[in-house]
Amino acid sequence: MSKYIIFFVLLFSYAYGQDMKNAANVNYVLGDLEVLDKIDLTKIYVAKLNKLSSITPYIPFGELQPKTPAELRIPATSINEKAMESYSKTIQAYNQDSDAALSNLIPYADKKDIMDAILFMQEMIAKIESMGERIKNQYKKNADTKNN
Repeated sequence: MSKYIIFFVLLFSYAYGQDMKNAANVNYVLGDLEVLDKIDLTKIYVAKLNKLSSITPYIPFGELQPKTPAELRIPATSINEKAMESYSKTIQAYNQDSDAALSNLIPYADKKDIMDAILFMQEMIAKIESMGERIKNQYKKNADTKNN
């Protein structure tokens, strides 16, 4: 019997850990957030903030998480590739620094304010993603018009 209990506890812990890792991509509702403690809310907050800092610079291209210059529809020159690589490293370092600092600071905020901030950032991410889709679709439409 105890083996089954341990199995379910480990399974739940793994699933919960995966949720925290994917927190940037999960759309939470107030009820989801209310049952969490400030530490978990902080992890979600930081994940959303990291996503915002990663996707915002690429809004004009419509491809919010590009890996190559071609995905941005810009020349695949060594200068552009190095610029993208440099920016990626910079944003990773920024996110790591933010994680370290904010993980200590955010739990001091009121729980309701942390939840409101998460929901606000979630809305911002949704708007940015919507804008990215609109830009991509406009580009495709223009490309199709030129080819006809």
